[in-house]
Amino acid sequence: MSGRLTLSPRLRTGANLVVNFAQRESKARYKRSVLGWLWSLINPLATVAVYSLVFGVIYKAAPPATANGRAETFALYLFSGLVVWNLFTGIVNGSMDWLRGVSDLRKKIYFPTETAVLGGAISTLVQSALEALVLVAIMVALLNVSWTVVFLPLALVSVAVFALGIGFVVAILNARYRDVQYLTGIALNVWFFSVPIVFTPAIVPERAYGLPVGRIIELNPLTQFVGFARDAVYFLEVPSLGRIVAVVAWSVASFVPGWWYFRRKSMEISEEP
Repeated sequence: MSGRLTLSPRLRTGANLVVNFAQRESKARYKRSVLGWLWSLINPLATVAVYSLVFGVIYKAAPPATANGRAETFALYLFSGLVVWNLFTGIVNGSMDWLRGVSDLRKKIYFPTETAVLGGAISTLVQSALEALVLVAIMVALLNVSWTVVFLPLALVSVAVFALGIGFVVAILNARYRDVQYLTGIALNVWFFSVPIVFTPAIVPERAYGLPVGRIIELNPLTQFVGFARDAVYFLEVPSLGRIVAVVAWSVASFVPGWWYFRRKSMEISEEP
């Protein structure tokens, strides 16, 4: 009996499809673009520059102190949060496009429809990994780096899993009701300002308009994912056990039911015109 681990033909076929869809999405993302994958770095850096100007210069928002006390710039504080947020929104929004992109194909031949979404998610994760490398390179140049950076990939993978669970659901709903894509965009815009990305948790009041605003933001799942990444690369701290448990719990709680719902409904939408 061989000691090699082998996949069943079904799993091997599924894995090949995921890889093919990931390659397809990566090639199509910047097709006929002169700068190509450089846009994956230019776009977030441009966003960081704009938000830094508005919140860091005009509103004079003060970032928390870094570990070495020499890298306190609002741009870096913002960038460390946007890497996570861009990955999250990229997968949630992309899931609807990836499923719609194979609508004609799935009516002609059978294949696990979720492989298209998984492939797109992997492509988006690779793009976010490039953004994270830029962030780490800047931190290295500023000597604000530690072995805790190993937790950054874990933060990206965990938020990708969390986003996939939501993406599976909105992809199915959007296949039937196109309004879902617009509603998702509105919901994400509101969600963005409930996560401490362009502001620090220290300035959030405990209560406002009769609501426990501080507690709401603290319990926001994206707050945990962003905090996990910042602990690793900005504050150079090992994420607390409570935060690790929260990140894992939110990822599982999102992905498992999302996957189940997608598998249950994907065949039904394949039969729709």
